[in-house]
Amino acid sequence: MEELEFYRQQSVITDPGEVAGLPTDPADLATLVGGVLIHRDWAWKFGVDLPEPRRAEAELRYVKAMLSHLGSLEPRPPAERLAVTCRDFAVLLVALLRAVGVPARARAGFAGYFVPGFYDDHWVVETWSADRGWYLLDAQVASAPPGAYGTGDLDPLDIPRDAFLVAGQAWMECRAGQRDPQTVGTSAADLTGFWEIQGNVIRDLAALTGTEVLPWDNWGLIPTHYDNLPAEDVALLDTVAPVSAAGGPLLVARETLALDARLEPPPFMVEPAQPAI
Repeated sequence: MEELEFYRQQSVITDPGEVAGLPTDPADLATLVGGVLIHRDWAWKFGVDLPEPRRAEAELRYVKAMLSHLGSLEPRPPAERLAVTCRDFAVLLVALLRAVGVPARARAGFAGYFVPGFYDDHWVVETWSADRGWYLLDAQVASAPPGAYGTGDLDPLDIPRDAFLVAGQAWMECRAGQRDPQTVGTSAADLTGFWEIQGNVIRDLAALTGTEVLPWDNWGLIPTHYDNLPAEDVALLDTVAPVSAAGGPLLVARETLALDARLEPPPFMVEPAQPAI
């Protein structure tokens, strides 16, 4: 399958089922996404005191399950939106872009526009246009009121490559000594360093090859702390990282996934959608 055609096709995870009447402009689709989702850790910014049990809504792996829970894509007050993470903003927008025939893929990496001097664990969308090629957009930020996330004059519909580091790029820069790994990770949990990066390197490869995992999915090399990785496993991550950084191409990403069984997501992550909670 031609590469752009692959990224026009829904994965098991992004398949939304029957959706009709969608706009085709990415900005309008991002607005739709923001009208039905709220980030569970940032709900307070929208005046929502999220009950603890609702945090489990972010466990909905599949877009069909999200839409079943929501009932429709009709915008609703913040308290009635599905409580999710950045991954879900990205995956739902990918699903809608693909539904209107636009190549799109979710990317796991680190955003440098939330905390000054720090690159925070984050997911965005990479989409294609004939005049621009692949470019990045942040559905979570793009669908929020201006200034909600303190991102300054960042255009969330056209994110510079140095403002969002796909995971492989972050790994390569830190391994080369060009970036301090202690400035990359999850600021809210005070988790930084190579172990934080290695998980997203593998999750990003999975997304590039058609499995948009949850941000806490752990398998293969991910659970083993970087400090305890044997040299050959670090070398394997050094091989994966440039593929993530380059966004493929698809054939290379698939060949890289096949290098070691520990890179491939477990089967349950690509099984048919579970029912909504």
